[in-house]
Amino acid sequence: MNGAQAVIETLQREGIKYVFGLPGTTIMHLIDALYDKDEIRYISVRHEQIAAFMADGFARSTGTIGVCMASRGPGAANLTIGIHNAYAESVPILAIIGQVSDEIYYRDAFEEMDLVKFFEPITKWSIEIHQTPRIPELLQRGIKTALSGRPRPVAISIPLDVQISEIKEFSFRPVNRLNHRVIDVNGIKQAVEILKDAKDPVIIAGGGVAISNGTNELVQLAEQLAIPVITTWRKPNVFPNDHSLYFGNVGPGCAPVSWELMKEADVILAVGMHFSEFSTNRWTAISKKTKLIHIDMDENELGKIYIPEIGLLGDAKETMKVIIDQLDGYTEKIDNRANFNKYLPNYLEETKLSEVTSDCPVSSISALESINRLINEKDVIVVEDAATFGPWLTRYGKFKPGNFYAAAGGSMGWGFPASMGIKLANPERIVLNVTGDGAFWMVAQDLETAVRENIPVVNIVLNNFCFGNTRDRQKTAHDGRYIGIHYNNIDFAEFARLLGAYGERVESAEQLDGAINRAIASGKPAIIDVIQDQWEGLPPGAIPATAR
Repeated sequence: MNGAQAVIETLQREGIKYVFGLPGTTIMHLIDALYDKDEIRYISVRHEQIAAFMADGFARSTGTIGVCMASRGPGAANLTIGIHNAYAESVPILAIIGQVSDEIYYRDAFEEMDLVKFFEPITKWSIEIHQTPRIPELLQRGIKTALSGRPRPVAISIPLDVQISEIKEFSFRPVNRLNHRVIDVNGIKQAVEILKDAKDPVIIAGGGVAISNGTNELVQLAEQLAIPVITTWRKPNVFPNDHSLYFGNVGPGCAPVSWELMKEADVILAVGMHFSEFSTNRWTAISKKTKLIHIDMDENELGKIYIPEIGLLGDAKETMKVIIDQLDGYTEKIDNRANFNKYLPNYLEETKLSEVTSDCPVSSISALESINRLINEKDVIVVEDAATFGPWLTRYGKFKPGNFYAAAGGSMGWGFPASMGIKLANPERIVLNVTGDGAFWMVAQDLETAVRENIPVVNIVLNNFCFGNTRDRQKTAHDGRYIGIHYNNIDFAEFARLLGAYGERVESAEQLDGAINRAIASGKPAIIDVIQDQWEGLPPGAIPATAR
């Protein structure tokens, strides 16, 4: 067995089902080792960032690790957009990268670069393996590192000669990975007393709830203490949106009254969130008078932005379980939450879709109505990758845990490849990628991958012929001096048909429901090219974020 075969054997024994990558000189032996491995499906893409995004989507949807692969130099560099996004959003990815042979390193070999240093800022662990017998050990350690504590990507580069060298004896030992545990029981007791005494508490729930699979505990805790729940930017899926205690998803374009409820809270219980710019209205939404209880699995987040009254290091689900136990049956009534009851009518009004004023071109309201109907009628996972439409979707969409994913790391083009990874993890569910035309252009070539590999994701391309997010900012920051934001588009539906996918263009709202259903029924990857007004902006009352 050579080193490349040892890599693939280790991945198989770790239960890896998919590897996403693009062939290159320094990973040819790794790909060859996959040839006879029926247990692992290798999917070749048209750009390495697609491989990283697909691994990201698969990892988010399964709670396991996603694996991508690239060759040295430019191939490795192309991975970094996806690796950076996964790092920002706590997604476990194993990036395996080919490297020039040790014997020619430091001689300006073709595409030579220091991959360890290159990936260090955007990974939890970045290493290079120089001893072939250690491949199983270090790969297992990399997977364990990526999944433990706060999950994040790991990059492992393997020189070509290490892949070719033989291993006399393959050594593999299963690794027992412990669940995260609560450490500070005394801190939890103090937190419980603060929550009992609170008059107008608020829970802010972030991605850590989803990572820990803690939605049920979050619902139980919120109901028991009658605390309204706000979710962080692009994470509406951590709490049922139709729950009476749900008070919105904050971020650009959110219901303004959600910020008011946060500002006036006397106690905030922050669960699995890290007080990012968009989840705190640029760090203005939490009063200095508010008592903060912060639960997070990453000790570096506790006290980093806001100093908590109580900081609890641990898994969100397990920590909330202990809090519920410590409450010992104590309950509170929603009638006693003055601010919640005061602001609830405003919230219901601000999250109610207004009447459609135009159905041709298709308005964002009409698109939302179609998406919400689909969610109600079918088992759908919605993926969002549209900077302009995103605030509409997270403000007015009606999501449940496990049926919505979005990139909060800022990477345009994430949605379509992530959707393919999510579809591979959920073959029986409908996966609907809602994307802008600008984002889709960045990854459109991999519609061929979806067709070739038979990954039937439905893409709703909201086609407004411009970079709408930048347009809105140019309007406010530069008095409408628009430059570099408008462009021409092809007929995306015809593009889909040329590649063997399903394609349909929609120019009026009444056509959209039928087009979505026909795309789903086709059983193929699909594009629904939805023509929109190039000047339609954010939801009512929303102000574009300033240039930062």
